[in-house]
Amino acid sequence: MHVLAKKLRLQISKFLKNLLLLFVTIFLLFINSHVTAQQLKELPSGEDLSSNIEDIIDTQNSESLINKQKELSNLGLFDETSGSLGNIIYSAVKIDGRIVFQVASSLAIYEASNDENIKINIRVRNIENTLTGIVKRNIEPSLLQVNPAVLNNEQVIKISKIDQTQEWILMTITSQDAQLYGMSIPELAKIRSIKVKDVLTKAWQERQKTFLIRQFFIGLGIVIAMFVASLLLIWLRKYLTPRKPESQSMLWNKNLIQVGHAVIWLPGTGWILQLFPYTRSWGVLLLQHSISISLTIIIFLLTSKVLDLFVKFSEASERIKTVPVRILVQVFYILLVVLCILFIVSDLLQQPLTNIMAGVGAGSAILMLVFKDSILGFIAGIQLTTNNMVALGDWIEMPKYGADGSVIEVSLITVKVQNWDKTITLIPTYALVSDSFKNWRTMPESGGRRIKRAVYIDLNSIKFCDQEMLNRFSKMNYVSDYIEKKYQELTEYNIKTDITNNAVLKKDKWITNIGIFRAYIVAYLQAHPQISDTLTFLVRQLQSTEHGLPIEIYVFSSDTRWVNYENIQADIFDHILSIVPEFELRVFQNVSGYDFQKFN
Repeated sequence: MHVLAKKLRLQISKFLKNLLLLFVTIFLLFINSHVTAQQLKELPSGEDLSSNIEDIIDTQNSESLINKQKELSNLGLFDETSGSLGNIIYSAVKIDGRIVFQVASSLAIYEASNDENIKINIRVRNIENTLTGIVKRNIEPSLLQVNPAVLNNEQVIKISKIDQTQEWILMTITSQDAQLYGMSIPELAKIRSIKVKDVLTKAWQERQKTFLIRQFFIGLGIVIAMFVASLLLIWLRKYLTPRKPESQSMLWNKNLIQVGHAVIWLPGTGWILQLFPYTRSWGVLLLQHSISISLTIIIFLLTSKVLDLFVKFSEASERIKTVPVRILVQVFYILLVVLCILFIVSDLLQQPLTNIMAGVGAGSAILMLVFKDSILGFIAGIQLTTNNMVALGDWIEMPKYGADGSVIEVSLITVKVQNWDKTITLIPTYALVSDSFKNWRTMPESGGRRIKRAVYIDLNSIKFCDQEMLNRFSKMNYVSDYIEKKYQELTEYNIKTDITNNAVLKKDKWITNIGIFRAYIVAYLQAHPQISDTLTFLVRQLQSTEHGLPIEIYVFSSDTRWVNYENIQADIFDHILSIVPEFELRVFQNVSGYDFQKFN
């Protein structure tokens, strides 16, 4: 029953996760539709137009005009910041993120003309700059008047102070503007003048201290609500997380909660930005594209978690442990990040992804400079993989970087080494290719660990063996066979050279105590159960130095584990150093204070 309850709990957790993602989609769709509705309210609606138009033209014509406006709205004219309608192109004038009205231009003239002043975007920018400049002057609306006027036989909209100390020409009403709205130029000029006055009044009101304080507290309430929602999400994750082994807890990685946080904070941030006139354009932009941005973030986070799980499982697997999976995954991760950023920028700027990528390609030199370490690390990672130079768990030494320990992580930029003193050293990945380092991996694979150490013998203690010494040495383990063999060789040599009996003592002098000592070490190590007999086995005499005559042991222990290896090595030299005096030899040692005391 307990197992079934655990499985049921895990299934409920998976179901709630899917339900959460479904809720996210519905929630964001609602936000998008809500924002669209809000934007339409900011545009000249039928009711607003009716109240404005009836003051200018008769009721019958105003009703016809309102019907025309509704037809244009149904075509989506007022829902978009730019577009085309027949042979007319239009673009929206905005202030504080709100669409004020659209200005139009002939499509044929726009495409054929090389005059930048005819370009519709230049016209929109000039109008927006004029409106923004007036708003920044913080002129009280009651001191402003907005009226249509005729200038150089063209219908314009003029903004001025009541005392006529300052005036601005906002725009010229063109025939394309009138055609877009389905009215005459003078009628459109009068209606647009009223709309501009309302916009300037609202912009001034929204910059007053009382309004900003009220909006601040509203924003604070939204922040508190988002914090509460995030805490509830964290609590929900903790409550539903299966308390099972590590392999199952990976499936509900704590970072996956970022998906829910992104869904909460993305539209919430848009709402807060939309509360204030200075940031409203960013808020509208964020909410307009909340679905695409949220889905992009969700896909990115889910993909990154899948990649993290793949890295963890691969590093735990002995089969592919030697493959630097983390490097390959990080390369894919960077490409995924770049692609997501390009997609979001493309969506925000309303430009095709190919155009954005072309612009990025033009700045590839800067990108290569910024991502220099990543590119070098990627190339180094390929070389490390191809040549199998380093893998997780390898013991490496790199004195240049102070590294001497086990590799615990191989990433795109750095290789993390845990030294034997438990410190961490980070080495640039490309340094493993450009510089030299020692990898001890093949040492345990070979089945032996090298012991290379010398015992320095005092030269003054080396001598030929007399009969008494030979008799004593013959009773020692490991060297009796050696002495017998040397006797046999000398006997055969005496017969060949016809040496007389008087020369028997001479043959004894051919055997030295250092030679017997070396033979003893060889026999002792050959009999040692933890010394490999398949790898190099050598006991040799090196060039004598001021420290004496080195007798070097060059063998391999069959146990490669560090502690066991050190114990084996210590036991061997404990025995060798202790047996040296038995051969009437002395280990060389510099004179110390103890030696001077003996002289006294």
